[in-house]
Amino acid sequence: MPREAIFYVKWGQTRALELRVSGDTMTVRAANMEIRMEPRSLELRGKYTYKREVEDQSRKTLYIGFGEKLQPLEAPRIDILGSAYVGNFEVRYTDLDFEKYLTVITPANYLYDYAVVTTRELMLHMSPRRKVYYEEEPYDHLIVYLV
Repeated sequence: MPREAIFYVKWGQTRALELRVSGDTMTVRAANMEIRMEPRSLELRGKYTYKREVEDQSRKTLYIGFGEKLQPLEAPRIDILGSAYVGNFEVRYTDLDFEKYLTVITPANYLYDYAVVTTRELMLHMSPRRKVYYEEEPYDHLIVYLV
């Protein structure tokens, strides 16, 4: 069983989001939301309001809107201020004053290229060939499967 590593990425002035990495799985945790990323799926535990797929010739993007603004945690420390490698993932934190972004670039064995978390939304970017299936408890728990 792989060891679990815990990191905290800055989210706002004094708070953070928790990143837990174990093998090829990453979990992003906030006070009111948990996002578990795996190679063929993504699980969202928390309130959400919509899910929408947008596709063009070269990309498919899945948007999942949060039911409430992402609430960061009181963290014991801040490990990541900008960009860093966390296990096999590359994470980048960006604060543009009007919005915060956490970009998670996934390893090569993932069926999506990267995920972007903002205070109000989660975006998954992938090849347009991917098919997306959902398992859900409406507006409280969502699992996205990719093939």
